[in-house]
Amino acid sequence: MPPSNSDVLWAKIRLAEGRLNVASDEFWNHPELTRLLPIFLVQLHRVMQAGLQLMQTARDRALTLPDDPVARIVAPYLEQHILEEKDHDDWLLDDIGTLGITPAQVASTPPLPAVVSLLGAQYFWALHIHPVTVFGYLIVLEGYPPLAEQLEAIRRRTRLPKTAFRCLMAHADNDPHHIADLNRTLDSMPLSEEQQMYVALSAFHTIDGVASVFEELLALHSTSPELRLHTLRAS
Repeated sequence: MPPSNSDVLWAKIRLAEGRLNVASDEFWNHPELTRLLPIFLVQLHRVMQAGLQLMQTARDRALTLPDDPVARIVAPYLEQHILEEKDHDDWLLDDIGTLGITPAQVASTPPLPAVVSLLGAQYFWALHIHPVTVFGYLIVLEGYPPLAEQLEAIRRRTRLPKTAFRCLMAHADNDPHHIADLNRTLDSMPLSEEQQMYVALSAFHTIDGVASVFEELLALHSTSPELRLHTLRAS
């Protein structure tokens, strides 16, 4: 029996995840995480907000391909996942607010170049290649969920309020279910070899993009230890 679509994809992801693991470990174990985390949450809000619009774009593109058997699976899955992720950016905005950062400050903080690259490529692939490519993006983001005990350890170490971690904690609970649904849905698709390739390229780009987000935050801190939102606006 040949390996499933998700097995093939995850085998490729495991070969490519090294840079992400290194950057993630360096970020979450940084001695100045208390300063870094609020800025990270602001950038994560950008990713969540744009990611919801990305899924809507990919769904709409899939709906224009009624005779495509893969697109016919992509569209209803994304419709459901959009509902599952709806308002999560507002939850995170509320959490950020408990750190003293206003919605206006969040909105006026430019996204990191890595955030723009992470999401911009996905729009290109969804619109100009095939909407199934968004599955590479989603599987990487949902496939590395935070663990509740890790988040609690980070909260204690940073001494930031519990309210700053509510959205992250919700994803620690929900993401394992989401990744199982993503894998099952991908396995149900009659993917061509070309489509498998593009889903993998999407996953690889997502791995590099998320790693770059961590690396850019760390680089900003190294050049400006008193990292604040105004540092990003001035950079």
